[in-house]
Amino acid sequence: MAAIDAKPLTENGRMRRDAVHQGLMVVLLSTAALVAIGLVMVFSATAPASIRVVDANPDQALFSVAIRQVISAIIGIVFGIILAVLPARIFNSSLAHGALGLGVLLQIGVLLQGGEGVGGNNNWLDIGPIAIQPSEFLKLAMVVWLAYMLSCLTLKEIRTPQMLVIPTLGFAAAIGVVALGGDLGTALIFAMIALGMFWIAGVRGKHLVFPILIGGFLGGILVVARPSRLRRVGDFFGDLVSLPDIHSPTQIEFAQFAFGSGGVTGVGIGAGKEKWWDLKEAHTDFIFAVVGEELGLLGVLAVIALFLALGWGLKQIAFNHPNRYGQLVTGGAAMWLCGQAFANMLVVAGLLPVFGVPLPFISYGGSSMIATLGMVGIVTGSALSVPGVKESFRVPSRLAHGARTLVRRNG
Repeated sequence: MAAIDAKPLTENGRMRRDAVHQGLMVVLLSTAALVAIGLVMVFSATAPASIRVVDANPDQALFSVAIRQVISAIIGIVFGIILAVLPARIFNSSLAHGALGLGVLLQIGVLLQGGEGVGGNNNWLDIGPIAIQPSEFLKLAMVVWLAYMLSCLTLKEIRTPQMLVIPTLGFAAAIGVVALGGDLGTALIFAMIALGMFWIAGVRGKHLVFPILIGGFLGGILVVARPSRLRRVGDFFGDLVSLPDIHSPTQIEFAQFAFGSGGVTGVGIGAGKEKWWDLKEAHTDFIFAVVGEELGLLGVLAVIALFLALGWGLKQIAFNHPNRYGQLVTGGAAMWLCGQAFANMLVVAGLLPVFGVPLPFISYGGSSMIATLGMVGIVTGSALSVPGVKESFRVPSRLAHGARTLVRRNG
């Protein structure tokens, strides 16, 4: 696309601008497509529960859960737009510290509130009539904070372990308050994001080995400490060496039944059977199985392709962004959005043990939807700060003048 630059760009500047422009377009289009698919699939996956609720009480609104997801998507879009129009440099300040601090405090509020949570995971905070999942917003805050902290260090400092003490402590505080709530799956996603960002920043692989070993050891202890987690891991390894048990299937096997029923083209939106009785968490962690049953192999491949496109677009922005903060915050977004997406899909496909994380943009969850769209908004703002990118989205003046002239003549 032709661009009108406020300042003449060098050849290298124009190449950066075009690459970032292209990457941002792919990010926005793939995000829009994933959100649209997600809203449709949430309506389908929540249909059985909605129908049962209305049968029991006709005064209840049909699809009330799915409608809440639509409202969350609208709020998330507005939130993302606000973050996109804010100057990118605003996050390179005390705002980054404040965001992380607020996220940690909200997660501590979950612990102080008490309760057993959902499925043994205490990860929800009631604020009046609204329940939020602070860990989703804490992911967003941690990405922004780590990007800021690591961007303040030179490559030489990055490769000096002593200089990483403060970033490591901040990350440890974030993952610690999540793990204390019993949400091991979300804690693993935090670890993946942080380790990925440290690596992108330039930390040598040998310096990451010890933290990975310590984290693996602590994770193993947390698995053994709760029988339900140990059972899930046992089911996973058992399913790898045996055929599905049709008499007493596991949750993963019900998901496999859904994929098998879908075939190539699927049984049609709304026509899936597994979501009615057998497939637990069909609208949240296991919504990918509903996609497989109702949209078939083609739908599954389309979702995978959209996440690959999202990752490619984020890579384009990160690799071509001239600012170190922009590189790191976009890389962190890729680790979160795409890394969590493929972790979820591998779980549902039976290639990883069940550890309970949603599929970004598609699974039901207002906090997840708002936070992930907010992350896309921050990436958008960072990309638009690259010289020439914002102008490249404007209609060239001569084209606009010609269009106005044509309208006047026809008028």
